Amino acid sequence: MKYCVLYPKAENVHLIKDVGMIAYKLNRIYGYDSYVVSYNNDKYNYLNEEVKGLKMDFIERKHKNLINIFCYLKKNSKNIDVLQIFHMTFSSVIYACLYKFFNRKGIVFLKLDCTELLLDRIKNMKAAEKVFFNFFLNRVDIIGVEQKNIFHKLKLLLGKHDDKLMNIPNGIDFKSEYFKENISFNDKENIILNVGRIGSSEKATDLLMEAFALIDKNLRKDWKLVFVGPIEESFENTINNFFQKHEDMKDNVIFKGAIFHRKRLFEEYKRAKIFCLTSQYESVGIALIEAIACGDVIVSTRVGIAEEIVNGDNGAVVEVGDVRAIANALEKLISSNKLSSFSQSVQENCKENYNWDNIVEKLHYKINSIRGNN
Repeated sequence: MKYCVLYPKAENVHLIKDVGMIAYKLNRIYGYDSYVVSYNNDKYNYLNEEVKGLKMDFIERKHKNLINIFCYLKKNSKNIDVLQIFHMTFSSVIYACLYKFFNRKGIVFLKLDCTELLLDRIKNMKAAEKVFFNFFLNRVDIIGVEQKNIFHKLKLLLGKHDDKLMNIPNGIDFKSEYFKENISFNDKENIILNVGRIGSSEKATDLLMEAFALIDKNLRKDWKLVFVGPIEESFENTINNFFQKHEDMKDNVIFKGAIFHRKRLFEEYKRAKIFCLTSQYESVGIALIEAIACGDVIVSTRVGIAEEIVNGDNGAVVEVGDVRAIANALEKLISSNKLSSFSQSVQENCKENYNWDNIVEKLHYKINSIRGNN
């Protein structure tokens, strides 16, 4: 079976995200002939490292994008059994319609990066927009939604199309080399980790720095706050001002910069006991999934899948922008004697709900049930 992911702007990094991982796992486990279809945008080193067996098929850059896509689908659609596309955009409508025109029996899998904003757009559609919306969904066979709460809400909105919906989160490849050895809490250090674009407005890095400074000194002195990620140039002054105000914290707040090597990045996750996300907005929050895969207990603002990951008191979810609540949550975990059991709990949650093998198993059976009806 030929499975193609149409994502024209794919770069190397996308191969280890849902763009590449779903196709890769379908190839690895079920023998699909899996491709990512894009322009030649990068060197794609991960093809030989992280996702062996996955292939690339490049779109020719002869005309404007939609004409290039038209030419590609006209030539290749009949040989593609499943076409995976992304997001509810005008481009996705065109891709689905063209593919179905050239291959009426083909399966379209629409992977949504869905938030409450999309739900509001659907609720507020006018009559003409609803006709166009249904025209599009009539050409879609599977609709993947990442967040469980969005999945349930969307199910109520889609009417006759609700049976096409699947909860398909982003995941972790527990078969990769990074998880060959068990992660022991005893090997972890007193580290609170943050991974992302340091200083970008939506990540609200300054809030985490302020929250760490609010923690009782006697608790804080034995802990380090570690930031991993590229640092926005405009944020350098914020860092300097913070250390001028808190000179005693220079050895406890560490900025490691960007880490592009996957093994080194996962080593940072494995060393940390707590992962803290202070974002103002996240569609999903992939870093949260990577963190719990490595046994990091979560403190997060109420964004993305934070509330799905944190169950009971094995972490904390606080309101966006609430510095004091972040500090209190961190302080509570730092002083907790249950941190080890919390760590084990979040790891088990990740293996059960965010394991790529389990995720694609459901998709594989859905694809075959549709093919059986064709």
